[in-house]
Amino acid sequence: MADLETRQSPLAHLGLAGKAQESLGDAGVGLWEPPYRQFIDIRCELDKNPAARDAFKTAMGFALPETPNTANGNGSADALWLGPNEWLLMIHDSRDGAARSEYVPKLREAFKDIVAAVVDVSHAQALIGATGPMLRETLERAVPIDMHPRTFPAGQVKQTLFGRHCGVTIHVRDDTPTMDIITRRSFADYVWTYLEDCARGAVTRCVTLQR
Repeated sequence: MADLETRQSPLAHLGLAGKAQESLGDAGVGLWEPPYRQFIDIRCELDKNPAARDAFKTAMGFALPETPNTANGNGSADALWLGPNEWLLMIHDSRDGAARSEYVPKLREAFKDIVAAVVDVSHAQALIGATGPMLRETLERAVPIDMHPRTFPAGQVKQTLFGRHCGVTIHVRDDTPTMDIITRRSFADYVWTYLEDCARGAVTRCVTLQR
């Protein structure tokens, strides 16, 4: 019988906790799998439904980003701009999964008189955290976009092909740089191991971090 109760992360089979270290040391890239995050896809045409702006802000405490390829958040959640009428909301507060489940009904209630869609897509997504002084150079070996900080600074979000097989959404969180790399759950292993290979190609070490 299928186990319907035990939740496993997309990278649980790699045993990352057993080889994680607390700091980068002399490595140029550090990777980790963050604790469970809730992902919510939001679709709404703001020009036709201007009330959605206030509805979202009232529900979440911050505004939806309307500038292309940017993110906005409040410490408990980030909204990533994916298109003129689509955002990916990532919930990353410290509460357990049961408490986080309140967000979808809360947003649907806020949007009840607005033409919008709010869908929990958590089980389809995987999140990899990445940091380190050689991270941008490493990623340039995996994606076709320019990773230079002049063209991809902190606070921006880009969707791109990764390797040869899958798409990723990259969110640059700070100038370290620290980045969120979001992909489909079934591609998580591919993205992780590909990043490790790219780090070796960039003549640096890639380590698993404890975060």
